[in-house]
Amino acid sequence: MDMGNPAIELTSRLIEVSVKNTAQIIYNRMNFAKQKSNDKETINALEEIINDLIADKNELIQITKCYEQEFIAQKISDSDIDYITTTLLPLLTAFVPKTEQSSGAISAIEALLSSETLKILQLLGFNYKEAIGIPLTTLVAQAIQNQTNKLNSNKTTNNRK
Repeated sequence: MDMGNPAIELTSRLIEVSVKNTAQIIYNRMNFAKQKSNDKETINALEEIINDLIADKNELIQITKCYEQEFIAQKISDSDIDYITTTLLPLLTAFVPKTEQSSGAISAIEALLSSETLKILQLLGFNYKEAIGIPLTTLVAQAIQNQTNKLNSNKTTNNRK
């Protein structure tokens, strides 16, 4: 089940596991097991119920760990926030060509990357990778492509002379 969003997939798995062995279902299975005519059959049925519950518990633990990993992947530590605000912006302004459009984008990024804004957004569950990381990656890729195109056009112009 590939939905693209890990949180949605985890929630789907959580619901599936939670519904599979509700208290009522377990109660009904235990009553059915107790009605077996043979003690060995009853014991086997109860062991199966126990094994299913243990498997469900293990899956729930795994889902919890996956949720934790998703949360940790989106969390930025205070030292990371400080590093981003003091290091990224000067690099970004030096790397991106100065145009009216890029100046507006850099100003917007500066406002978003202040320590206070990053901390507040993080508390609200903001996903930095999707909102800032991906567009920033695209911006840098375009800048690199533009520089490469300029170098190639300069080489072509120099070769014609």
